[in-house]
Amino acid sequence: MKEKVEEIMTGSVITVKENDSLLHVAAVFKAHKIAGAPVVNEREEVVGVISEFDMLTQLDNFRWLTPVFTALDVLHLRDDKRREVEHVSEMNVKEVMTRNPKTVLPDTLIDDAAQIMHSTGFNRLPVVDEAGKLVGIVARADIIASLYER
Repeated sequence: MKEKVEEIMTGSVITVKENDSLLHVAAVFKAHKIAGAPVVNEREEVVGVISEFDMLTQLDNFRWLTPVFTALDVLHLRDDKRREVEHVSEMNVKEVMTRNPKTVLPDTLIDDAAQIMHSTGFNRLPVVDEAGKLVGIVARADIIASLYER
């Protein structure tokens, strides 16, 4: 039975930098089929996390954006919505990210990580070593999968 985060975490983590544009982050998310990522500084220390939701909330009344939105729809946006999307795409990660996120150590119990996710509402937690360097990420789906294996 798996008990520690290090047993279920993903070790190869897709990250973004503080000064990356949201347009760049959207492309990274799409290419890797992910919905969030840790934000690291030049020393590979976790300084934040960013998710699709964080980016979408920058759009005024973003509910008009639906999962079935297509490139053709974007081309036909009203000018005000088009300007809004362009402005948000040029923003930097550091303007939108959640700063100082909850992190866990590799030897954190899976149950404790699940409790942190539940209490914070986060869907993923960066896993860091004692020096604060990123070594992995544990997602809600990893925890659910570990329960199934039990």
